[in-house]
Amino acid sequence: MLPNHVSILSIAAMTLFMSCGNRHKCNVSDSSDVCTEVRQPLSDSLSMRGVWDYYPQSAKTVSLTLSAVTESAFDDGCYKISAIDDPASPDDMDVTPSYSKIIDTDDRYEQTVILNLGSHLPAGRYRVVRLGTSTICDTLYADFEIVDKKGVKRIKDIISDYFINKDTERNDTVLSNVYSFGIINDTIDVDLSHDSPCLRAMFYRDVVSYSALKFTGPTHPAVYTGLVVTDTLGVSMSTVLPVYPDTVNEVEFVIHNNSGKELNYGTPYTIARLVDGRWTKLYQNSVWDMPLFMISSGGSSELMTATLLRPLNEIVPGEYLIYKDVNFAGERESGWTISARFSIR
Repeated sequence: MLPNHVSILSIAAMTLFMSCGNRHKCNVSDSSDVCTEVRQPLSDSLSMRGVWDYYPQSAKTVSLTLSAVTESAFDDGCYKISAIDDPASPDDMDVTPSYSKIIDTDDRYEQTVILNLGSHLPAGRYRVVRLGTSTICDTLYADFEIVDKKGVKRIKDIISDYFINKDTERNDTVLSNVYSFGIINDTIDVDLSHDSPCLRAMFYRDVVSYSALKFTGPTHPAVYTGLVVTDTLGVSMSTVLPVYPDTVNEVEFVIHNNSGKELNYGTPYTIARLVDGRWTKLYQNSVWDMPLFMISSGGSSELMTATLLRPLNEIVPGEYLIYKDVNFAGERESGWTISARFSIR
């Protein structure tokens, strides 16, 4: 893990949201990752919101979203940026806007506006003022903050607090999806078990809306192409039950060693579901504690627990597989993957 990166495991061991009012729901069963929005009703007039609450000092642009129920409500407008906290700052700064196409989003029209800054802004809070060119649109406002290095650390602390503070309402999907994060210059890298536009939107809305977040993670489930071996060389692995109800969240399993040799294994495991004849891996946390466990010949492992991570995975009736790496003591190079199959009904 890179310096200044924090894993969610380490946060646990140590013991704002999107600026609009939109609520996102992610349908994990949809492979296209369509994000359904439950949105507030609009008046006939134009409204404006900032895309981001925070920007780094290196930012060259500021982004806005215009919304209205009728396309005729849009006009070019005039934009100015002023400092909120510094009354001694220069006069309002005129900025040059760039417009996207107006998009029909079923119940409203939306347009993205990019304001090109003539120079980098110093750290502080700012307000965008939009003056319409017709009587349809009143003056509109959107606030944002430019952060310096200390401000970037403050944003990282906001992320840390979200995962530490159990007294606040938190999104289970976000909690399940993020497994580490850290600062690189003015960017905050966020490592995800599953990366999609919908899941990013959840993070922006529920944790922090910062323009220099960089998300990393698989965008589609991987396929396990190895051998499915449940019993070989005197080593076998099995789940406690062969069949589980469709409400199950965790599956317990155990390794048996009757090989005549000492067997080594670690904590990592993978769960896969049989889909169209292929073992499709479930999304899961990618940070593990890494102790080495040993099983003497004739013995069995402690009972282990595999989490299905329902907030990120579609758990439906079908055939499933748990697999993990094992090797005989002193023979690490000749290790193999041992598996246990189970069903959900």
